[in-house]
Amino acid sequence: MKKIIVLRIIIVLLIILTIATIVIFKDNKSGITSGYDDGIEQVDPNTIILSDSGVRVSFSDVILSKPEETRKLVVYEQEGTVSYKIEDRTLDFLDWEPAKKYQTVKYNGKGSFVVELDQLTQENIIDDKENKILTIKIPHPHLDTIEIDPANVEIGSQSSGFFTIGDIKLTVSDYNTIEKELRKRLKDEFDISSNGQEADDLAKKAVYEIYNPVVQAVDSDYELVIDFQ
Repeated sequence: MKKIIVLRIIIVLLIILTIATIVIFKDNKSGITSGYDDGIEQVDPNTIILSDSGVRVSFSDVILSKPEETRKLVVYEQEGTVSYKIEDRTLDFLDWEPAKKYQTVKYNGKGSFVVELDQLTQENIIDDKENKILTIKIPHPHLDTIEIDPANVEIGSQSSGFFTIGDIKLTVSDYNTIEKELRKRLKDEFDISSNGQEADDLAKKAVYEIYNPVVQAVDSDYELVIDFQ
């Protein structure tokens, strides 16, 4: 009886405290696609010049908010590529190929499926003393973040019609609109039933590997089962 009580206390403490050390690690990709020019000239540590427009931009100090504790277990990650084609017309109403400019841009993104371990409480632990089975019920993993690496962007060469002049120019608002659409398309590709099933399987395996050594250390006769809420 004492073993069971100790087991339950240890599991609850692990859920509340120990899993706080499991955090989401983001892969920082430092490589920049060959041929990509960000069009930035560094003047000093806090000032840059945008080469296309000659605009000088100065940055203020970064102010950090209060850090928040995260207890999320990343169980599945998937990478994807999405591209878009820009069409710029000399005259908006003129649908004529010699008066059009084209450029293709390709982005790489990564989606992460996580289990929210901070949602677990003592109610998620079911102790079958008769059959010596301890069941932990976890929430289903869900698509938590979609990362788009701006340093890994492939910008294709511009294709220009005979009656066009200069390069395609996009505003900051244009880029923001495009990025929102890219994230939406990546989310639609990542958040599908087959990925959800694979994330479920991996979630059970990952949580089992975390808690089973603890269960065995308390009572080796016990069997651990991971199930969904």
